[in-house]
Amino acid sequence: MKNSLKKMSYLVAVAGLAGSVSVNAAPGISYNYAALQFIDQDVDDYDCNQDGLRLSGSLELNSDFFAIGSYSDVSGNRGCGSEAISAGLGYRTVFGADSSIYGTLAAENISPDGSGSDSGLVVAAGLRGFINNNVEAKIQLAHHTTFDGNTVLSGGVAYWFAPQFAATADIGLGTEASEIGLGLRMNF
Repeated sequence: MKNSLKKMSYLVAVAGLAGSVSVNAAPGISYNYAALQFIDQDVDDYDCNQDGLRLSGSLELNSDFFAIGSYSDVSGNRGCGSEAISAGLGYRTVFGADSSIYGTLAAENISPDGSGSDSGLVVAAGLRGFINNNVEAKIQLAHHTTFDGNTVLSGGVAYWFAPQFAATADIGLGTEASEIGLGLRMNF
């Protein structure tokens, strides 16, 4: 855990330095983005603490629908760790001037180190919106069907330090696994 905090501190310092270079008003809510986060996970059933990187993204297909995907590779204590990949579709609708409500359905595969993999679905619904000119916030409820299942209530913020770039912080509290994440997002 000490090493994880050190890694997250470095990531926050880099984001802070980048943020001090240029502070501009952020663009509107976009579903065209790529993100990289350092994540720290706690998996309850296996008493497993693991950390690593997650690459995720979204691509608008039209004004209502978007595609999503993610890949993570985490390692942990006592031989635990895993790779996870997901891909799916989402639907969004405007909710106020600077926010949107969305729902997604994705297929997910998780491959723990040293044991068999499992595939399933992820159903999620959430709300994203700006709480001021440079800060976007989100809240989401998701259910994962892989292994024993995991229902996760998550939230996060994105600080837009440049028109296309944001520093992100997320927390997810789940029935079987919880995580925190720090990273960067780029709109395109």
